Amino acid sequence: MSNYVIIGANSEIGEALTSHLTRKGHALLLVSRSLKCGQYSKEHQWIDGIDLLNESNLLKLREEVSKIFIAPFTIIHSVGDFWEHKSIDKTLFNEAISIIQSHYVTLLGVIKAIVPVMRKVGGGKIIAFSCNSVKYNYSDMAAFTSAKAAVECLIKCVANEQSKHNITANAFALPSIKTKSVIATKPEKFHGDYPTLDELANCIEQTLENLSCLVNGDIINLFKYSNSFYGKGYYERNNISEDISDAAKTNGIL
Repeated sequence: MSNYVIIGANSEIGEALTSHLTRKGHALLLVSRSLKCGQYSKEHQWIDGIDLLNESNLLKLREEVSKIFIAPFTIIHSVGDFWEHKSIDKTLFNEAISIIQSHYVTLLGVIKAIVPVMRKVGGGKIIAFSCNSVKYNYSDMAAFTSAKAAVECLIKCVANEQSKHNITANAFALPSIKTKSVIATKPEKFHGDYPTLDELANCIEQTLENLSCLVNGDIINLFKYSNSFYGKGYYERNNISEDISDAAKTNGIL
């Protein structure tokens, strides 16, 4: 049994991870900005009202985590605004700032808050989520992809800096995951190509439970094979913005 901290426990990925890790018998501390929701085991501790862009809240998080863990633990950062596919000129400045803050700045704050606790208990694992858009540079995703590129850089820097303290930092580069938001905004013909939340949670748990301390500063790429997408060339892959816009309009997103 391992110790996990799920940051963003109310997110769809956070809920899926919580459900899966609970079934596997791991000890969890669940953290969210919004109030506790969903059906969760009473055995898990929950800290809500944590705004990861607020320094005093981050210090509160550090204090609570230090009370709970006396041995190494894994922290999973599952936080970040959902993005809409827009060209950079059509992306509002405030939207771009929000994307950067929610995906990158919150991770930076969590790492700053948690690293001293990990050192005290003898180490731990830091897990963040990136996106395969960093590798493929898809169109109409500039603000989001830039934020995820910053996430990858931060993870690599922290891995290099903190490895002497038995702390590892890695990121999972995700494809589109079959969440409610993705289903509502992307063409139905692609839905079968996306991993489900249960598949994702199972993959992450299996990877983390077998991850050597020598695997550090890595970007772990996940994707489900798609003959209709990954089998295409770069320019063919990027020629899907009209389909995405049509799907979003159909589902009332745009």
